[in-house]
Amino acid sequence: MDFQTLQNQVCQEITSALSKVRDEEINELIDVLLSAEKVFVMGVGRVMLMMQSFAKRIKHMGIDSYVVGETVIPAISNKDVLLAGSGSGETITSVTVAQLAKKFGAKVALITAAKDSTLKKIADISVRIPSTTKRRLMKLKTPDEPTSVQPMTSLFEQALLIFGDCLSMILQKKLNLSEGEMWKAHANLE
Repeated sequence: MDFQTLQNQVCQEITSALSKVRDEEINELIDVLLSAEKVFVMGVGRVMLMMQSFAKRIKHMGIDSYVVGETVIPAISNKDVLLAGSGSGETITSVTVAQLAKKFGAKVALITAAKDSTLKKIADISVRIPSTTKRRLMKLKTPDEPTSVQPMTSLFEQALLIFGDCLSMILQKKLNLSEGEMWKAHANLE
């Protein structure tokens, strides 16, 4: 296959996955993020990279955000939210951290591709981006899980990045922040 054909297929897959995200789930997530004192994000592998990207962008908006696992992370409390990204909802590290967050009274929000999962049972709220997951390798694939021309879980990871950027734009508007104000919070030691 040539690049143009693949590019078209990949973009169509991302658009299709994101078009199925429910507005109610998005609005609930926005409310939770805006009401939290601190937002902690986590994921594993490439999902973590997408979650780090989201944490950085909301930090530019003045939302106190942290990436789980970093050395400067503060304690989580009942005023905070843990936002976990997990396509399958079964990633052991994410499940364990979500259980800890609940133990300390924090809300747990999940962005996932799975309809049902261990993490979804723990989470207070979840947003589903229907896409491919590693669940098919675990023989847990559901009939409504889409197929993809892309390898592994690339579709979820890419859709998660775009979802986070769109969510950031909604948050920016709700917070009435200009791009100039966001640039003031951007790193200047580069």
